[in-house]
Amino acid sequence: MSDVPVSANNAAEIIQPVVESSGSIWGYVAGGVALLIIAGYFGYKKINKPAFIIKQVRKKNYKEMQKQGVESNEFMVDLDKLLDSVLEYATKHNKTGRDVVSIISPLNDTKRIKTPRDMYQSMIYIANEMNDVSLARELKNKSKQVKSSSNLMNGLLKRAGI
Repeated sequence: MSDVPVSANNAAEIIQPVVESSGSIWGYVAGGVALLIIAGYFGYKKINKPAFIIKQVRKKNYKEMQKQGVESNEFMVDLDKLLDSVLEYATKHNKTGRDVVSIISPLNDTKRIKTPRDMYQSMIYIANEMNDVSLARELKNKSKQVKSSSNLMNGLLKRAGI
């Protein structure tokens, strides 16, 4: 006498042909790969927009400001004005997210930025590159007034790796 019940033997006889007749799984694999490629393409298109890049920069800077305890500061207002100007420029000239990153890259240049005044000079450079003369003039006036020992500026310089 067998230890396997009769119903298990019957189930095995039925299940085996079903498994053999289900076919290849390569169609499912190819469909999954196609879905990943399509999702990646649309994800890249969303990420490569100027508004997304500017939003991420603002979010990171706001988190740093919260760590420093100075969410509303004159420098943050100036940086927001610059980012608004960059977003407007990028939208007007049909720039991609990669172009926006290259436009704002002087803000992350650790070789050039050693003091808070240098940070303002980088912002002035960006404004001049976008032909935003009024913003460049405003930032130039503020760069003359900036304190070199500001906790906020020290925190931003630390975040930039300086």
